[in-house]
Amino acid sequence: MGFRAGRIDKAEIPARYHQFLPTRTVNSVLDVIPAELVASGKTIVLLDADNTLLPWRAEDIPATTREWLTQAQAAGLQLCLVSNTRNKERLERLSQAMGIPFAVGRFKPSREMYDNALDRFDAEPDQAIMIGDQIFTDILGANRSGIDAILVRQMNKHEFIGTRLISRLGEKLIWRKLLDAMEEELDDLPIVEPTGFFHRRIVRQFAKFCIVGLTSFAVDYNIRMTLQFGTKVKGELLSQTGGQWMVSHVPFMAQMSHTDAFFPVAAAAGASLAIINSFIWNRLWTFRIRSREEAGTQFGRFLIVSVGGLVLNVLLSSLFNHLIPGDPKMSARIATVMATGFVAIWNFMGQRLYAFRPSPER
Repeated sequence: MGFRAGRIDKAEIPARYHQFLPTRTVNSVLDVIPAELVASGKTIVLLDADNTLLPWRAEDIPATTREWLTQAQAAGLQLCLVSNTRNKERLERLSQAMGIPFAVGRFKPSREMYDNALDRFDAEPDQAIMIGDQIFTDILGANRSGIDAILVRQMNKHEFIGTRLISRLGEKLIWRKLLDAMEEELDDLPIVEPTGFFHRRIVRQFAKFCIVGLTSFAVDYNIRMTLQFGTKVKGELLSQTGGQWMVSHVPFMAQMSHTDAFFPVAAAAGASLAIINSFIWNRLWTFRIRSREEAGTQFGRFLIVSVGGLVLNVLLSSLFNHLIPGDPKMSARIATVMATGFVAIWNFMGQRLYAFRPSPER
């Protein structure tokens, strides 16, 4: 689901999201009509620079942007740049080229830059509006300052790598929540889907599956290692006391070392918790399944796939752990990694094609 343009009624959205909410979303600053801002009582327009008025790091101001700035000033609006750029010299050049001042202060979403801009024009928060392309800086900062905000679609994908890897990822999660909450209101508005290889649904799903897989692996690995080598009972490792009992009471384990005998127990515990983690995140995030009516059916399918994966995981990791010579801890680590690789293929295909397959009516 991509960017949607439209007005947002905060009353229709849970309060926990309000600090991230703009009053409107638009595809471009050109879609903001200066006369409408004046009619709504706004006298100050605070503007982000990069990917709002011009591309990131650019200094050639698009002709359409220049025309919009001229229209806004002609309508009686006072304009001010509020940018998080660390290149003050460039900001000064942009300010001069656009013929509008800029505010300085701690970076957005701090309120300082917004407050300084309001002080410059001797204005109150309700007289101003912020226009920018980032939720966690432009929109959040404006809301914290009591200023209405308009979110624009970023002009292009080129931007600071920290923004792309951290801020934009968080924005996607919030944006999806907002779209879910606004679904009925914006149902009649066009949806602009992003294009390109990395925006294809199957690619996004696979990337998310890998992320969930990494978190599940972390859960599995840490539980196994903790039970096998980090848990003590009366001063002795659990794997020793538990393995000793198993060697004594389970016939086919009689020739195994105590730690080898206990390893399937640690593996089963780690894999089981990893399964729960995987189900929750893959259902809600990777495959975006929210229908309660299908939850039971999907959980049943998921268990079938996961139990098969669990059995395969325990068998393979136990086999590898037994066959790999050397230090027991290193053998256990290598066995866990190798088994996880094989089982990952099983789980991905099983979840995508069986557990979370779309219903015929969807």
